[in-house]
Amino acid sequence: MKNTITMLCMLIPFCAACSYADNHAASEEGNGAFSTLVVTAKDVDKYIASVSANPALFEAIGAQAAGYCETVSGHDDSGQLMLWNAFPSVTAALMGAEKYNPTKAPRAMASQRDFKYSATWAPLKPFPRLDPGYERAMRIKVSQANLPAFIAITAKLEKEVQSAGHDTFMNGLFVAIGGGKQEANSLYLKSITADAETHGAVIDDYLAGAAWGNTYREATALIDEVVNDQFEVCTQYYTAE
Repeated sequence: MKNTITMLCMLIPFCAACSYADNHAASEEGNGAFSTLVVTAKDVDKYIASVSANPALFEAIGAQAAGYCETVSGHDDSGQLMLWNAFPSVTAALMGAEKYNPTKAPRAMASQRDFKYSATWAPLKPFPRLDPGYERAMRIKVSQANLPAFIAITAKLEKEVQSAGHDTFMNGLFVAIGGGKQEANSLYLKSITADAETHGAVIDDYLAGAAWGNTYREATALIDEVVNDQFEVCTQYYTAE
């Protein structure tokens, strides 16, 4: 596993959709990838309406699904958005990125937002389903020595939280490829629930002394640094036919 992750970091200029985030369409075997674009929109609702009204773009790049994550807490900028595209493989994500250059977007689209950067993401643990919602998005640093244990414990934690009655809870863990200085040397951990109420219930459960809290503390003990910590509301607006 250590050698696999090292090779990913060396070879994959991972597009932003895997940070998208979310973070979301990997198969149960952990395959798949995301490409993401991080932008700041002058009018979020208007910009998302413009993007989502253009399904031909997603068809052209071969995306299986697409959507966006809007930062609602811990903003880097006002109007911060991460647009994501889900692909069946890293190869498909990279080929899709070749077909659309966000720095050369049509003027009508470019005028609605400021482009920050793009990235490609590969999952490091199985991501069971595409089900965006209310998501805690953390950029973290974990040593290569601790990475296999961290991957295993995030999967264990996911199952324990679900067994405690939080059915929609999922953990996504991704490595960026080609994410620039913004994503270099960090992992993307997304803890996902259906909405703010269900996410709050998970946190309240932990604070009340949930049994799975021990596993959570074991996981956080393996994190060397939290680079960023945000809440996002994520929505899917495209599915391939």
